[in-house]
Amino acid sequence: MRRHVAAPVLLVFLVSACAAANNNDVGSQAPASSPSSATAANPSKAPRGPLALPEKPDFLLPVTNGTDSRTLPVFTPTEKVYTVHALCTGRGTMTIQYGPKDSDPSEITCDDPVTIGRVYTAPGEEKHLSVKVNGTDVHWSMAILSGTHAM
Repeated sequence: MRRHVAAPVLLVFLVSACAAANNNDVGSQAPASSPSSATAANPSKAPRGPLALPEKPDFLLPVTNGTDSRTLPVFTPTEKVYTVHALCTGRGTMTIQYGPKDSDPSEITCDDPVTIGRVYTAPGEEKHLSVKVNGTDVHWSMAILSGTHAM
């Protein structure tokens, strides 16, 4: 089975989210055009939360967070593809293994933008994923969605 993983850069989203979180004096600044005002006209294209989830996600694995290595709950895709959204912060990496005998895991460097990857598979086949953490002060979040969606 061959996996195709894409990792689009959502740096603008992360920077604007950080800037909005650090903005304590809203009234003292002149209004400016922002990514949120540009996406308000088309909410279906607006990323949702730090994992950039679509507006109505069809979860196979809901948003899961951790700081340690662990086996994820088993899920069964109903389509030929599922989409993984993953984010890691800290000093190190998180590795997603697609089964106990996975020879091609996906390594995600912490403090990079959210990683979104499509995994092609046989529908109806149980999936046994796990996350391996390597580093210090690593915090990760991920969700797995059924099918594909705009990235």
